[in-house]
Amino acid sequence: MGYVAALLIIGLCTFLVAQPFFSNKRHWTTDEIKDDLDEYSKENIFATINELEMEYNMGKLPKEDFEKLKKHYENLAAQKMREESMSNTEIVEKQSKEILNESIVIDKELEEEIEREIRLMRQKRKGK
Repeated sequence: MGYVAALLIIGLCTFLVAQPFFSNKRHWTTDEIKDDLDEYSKENIFATINELEMEYNMGKLPKEDFEKLKKHYENLAAQKMREESMSNTEIVEKQSKEILNESIVIDKELEEEIEREIRLMRQKRKGK
């Protein structure tokens, strides 16, 4: 009985390991794969550049690889800074539009208040 159980377990393990090799279904879409570099911050990029420089200075990284990787991460940092500056200008523009709209509303309210006061003064004069 023990031999039969052992053979069944070994057979099941062998099947599970070998099954992907015999499967014709190999559908990989790169859009569905999420990479660690999809979300990165400016600080992470600068930390990576710093680590690259340290590894190069310690002799762990060849000069060609160092220059290639450093240029790549510098480009990423520049792109990230451009995105942040664009988002900052959009925020400033949105805030200035909101302030302008608020000032227009306040101006209209002030004009209405002034007109009410003038009407009240005219009514008081006519009443005297």
